[in-house]
Amino acid sequence: MIKAALLVFACAAAADIDLQQLNTTVLVNKELLQKLSETLKSNRTIDKNDLAKLNRTIQSLGVNRDLIAKFTGLVTSTENNIAQGSVEGRAYTAYGDEIGNNEGKVRHVEESPDYASSVVLASDLLSLTSAVASVKETACREQGYKFLDGLIMNRRWALKMFDASAKSPQGLLFGSSYHLGNFDECVAIQDPGDNGVTIEGQYCLATIKWRQNQKTNKTRTGRGETLRWAVCVPSTCHANSVESFVSSVLAHTVGNTTGVVVSDNDCYTRRPMTITSLDVAYLSVILLFITILLFSTLFEIYIIYCGKSKESVTQSLIISFSIINNMKKIISTKQHNTLGLECITGIKTLGMIFIIAGHACMFIASGPVMDADAWDRLVRAPANAFMLNNTLLVDTFLMLSAFLFSRLLLIELDKRRGKLNVIPILVFRYIRVTPAYLVVILFYMTWLPKIGEGPLWQDRLLLEQQRCMDSWWTNLLYINNYVNTDKMCMFQSWYLSVDTQLFFIAPIFIYSLWKWRKFGPALISVAIIISLIIPSLITYRDKLDPTLLFYAKEFTDIISNFYFNEAYIKTHMKMIIYFMGILTGYILHRIQTENYQFSYLMKTFAWIISVILGSVTTFSVTIFYQEWYQYSELEAAVYISLHKLAWGIVNGWLIIACATGNGGILGRLLTWKFLAPFSRLTFCAYLVNGIVELYYVGELRHPLHITFFTVMATGVSHVVLTFLLALFLCLTFESPLHGIEKILLRMFARPVLSDNATRNESAESSRNTSQSKLDS
Repeated sequence: MIKAALLVFACAAAADIDLQQLNTTVLVNKELLQKLSETLKSNRTIDKNDLAKLNRTIQSLGVNRDLIAKFTGLVTSTENNIAQGSVEGRAYTAYGDEIGNNEGKVRHVEESPDYASSVVLASDLLSLTSAVASVKETACREQGYKFLDGLIMNRRWALKMFDASAKSPQGLLFGSSYHLGNFDECVAIQDPGDNGVTIEGQYCLATIKWRQNQKTNKTRTGRGETLRWAVCVPSTCHANSVESFVSSVLAHTVGNTTGVVVSDNDCYTRRPMTITSLDVAYLSVILLFITILLFSTLFEIYIIYCGKSKESVTQSLIISFSIINNMKKIISTKQHNTLGLECITGIKTLGMIFIIAGHACMFIASGPVMDADAWDRLVRAPANAFMLNNTLLVDTFLMLSAFLFSRLLLIELDKRRGKLNVIPILVFRYIRVTPAYLVVILFYMTWLPKIGEGPLWQDRLLLEQQRCMDSWWTNLLYINNYVNTDKMCMFQSWYLSVDTQLFFIAPIFIYSLWKWRKFGPALISVAIIISLIIPSLITYRDKLDPTLLFYAKEFTDIISNFYFNEAYIKTHMKMIIYFMGILTGYILHRIQTENYQFSYLMKTFAWIISVILGSVTTFSVTIFYQEWYQYSELEAAVYISLHKLAWGIVNGWLIIACATGNGGILGRLLTWKFLAPFSRLTFCAYLVNGIVELYYVGELRHPLHITFFTVMATGVSHVVLTFLLALFLCLTFESPLHGIEKILLRMFARPVLSDNATRNESAESSRNTSQSKLDS
């Protein structure tokens, strides 16, 4: 052991310098020093037991580190010989056997071979020893010494602890900023110890911040100026001790040019699951609902078997929870829409698929990756602009919500000659959306952090849980896009707040459009102009981005992203697309009630304009990712409003064209019956998608190599998992509660906006699920 001999030499030199101080040191072993002197004279390696004692002796003596460093150069050539397999002319096999003495026979490798500490660990012993000594926490320092003793003695648990930690970085210049070690190897370590004190492995992911110049700090590409570094330490070490330990190790290797941060959420040790009263209450409610579902399903099977066709109110309420009944509603492809709105199901389905894929891309890019520049290359390619414009797809849902509300409310106003109480509409909308939403929020607050583990699990999942614990009430009041935005529960929940807030003011504009043929259109036009000016002025004043730009290093935690928090989620930045939806509903209402027919020239002109506007809006976003682009406040201010206006025109014409039979091939695709079942799951899919994304990044053990194929494959898997989880949520909560709501409405109140677009009961029942809930 070359470095071990070096330590012996240094220790002996220190002993010669100050022998009196040596005699007064309590922890110094005189017999050990005698052996050290003999070892140096005979040029032999030191015994493992004596080397373990030496580790403590050096700490007691306070041997000058500079002195040891000087001796390091004397043994460099010898270490190189070890790496090449030869020391003092004697050849060694890869397993540490002397070929010359054993005639080339390779012996059986034990669990803790000698070469592990003599070659692999030798270069790290000095820095580790000094780092452990610098730890102020007594319990952590003592177990740290046991860890060093275990390394020297080739103990299996200590070698695992060292092996599970990240070593010298690989691919650092390539952009690899996550060095995750081996998480499962670390947390599985358990050693009873010689004195009965069990040593358990604790996995910590330190954040290393490099000192950067001013120019580098302005760069938005790449993964930032931080490095995530995994260390496996004893479980008695708290986060501040781990931080001190890593800082000390780095000081010996790269100098004091780094800053190290380790929080409690960065460290993980396997512990028995802690169950709170809220956990028990939530699980009890879930099990209660599942039990009711099972009994209701058995009851419906009995009804079908007995052939009873007459349904009472009680029977209908029971069957509302049946899995068979709700599954038939979900998978039904019948729409029977007399307003020609079948294309809405296709728009919603395709839109939600790409939204989920966009969320997947965001978490992939901001999570552990091997090549940070790969994402930057992808976002610069114009062919990938459609995924970068994922925000426009969310705007499409906002527009569909306004369109459907406007179209159906105008029909009700015609039927009732303007006498309509909107209060029940607002109340039932809240009741329709909130139950499933609350179930997901409570899952974030209770069991989500308990269903897995991984290098980033606590960092991401515990943070999400704490945010929901602090801000759940803002979600249920639908104000979380303005209140406690830095603690937003569920990153995608801002949409529900924006939609709800605009839903409450929409009746004013819709009623005006119905009541006054001149004032109504003038009012909605003024609203559109104002909604164009407000985002432009804010963007110009605050020098904001023209849209939400998906730079990987800015989306490690999307809630803390400045643009997302201060601009993107605000209702006043989203109004234009909603008002365009209201106007589209009014235009279609007038077209269908007056039986207006488009001329061939009009249709051709509208499609050409739509294709041009859609293409420009979709692909122009790549300009802002190019290296040559220079930011302009005026360009950003113009773009943020006009690209939404253009997108609203494109979607408006698409809806009107499909509803009037002028959709062509695109209309036939959007009215494909296969898409109808998926459209009924879009609301639940939007709610549960965050669970899939957080679970993915929290469980990830190794960085992902980013290519178009790997991103696409991962995105497809997230879409499938999201819709499967959405099916469970819809069957368990959303569909049963909506069925009960409709039964009670028939009993105690006249239907309000009760599927006027349908003719028969089968079509009505097909809307009892989440088909229209995201956009209502």
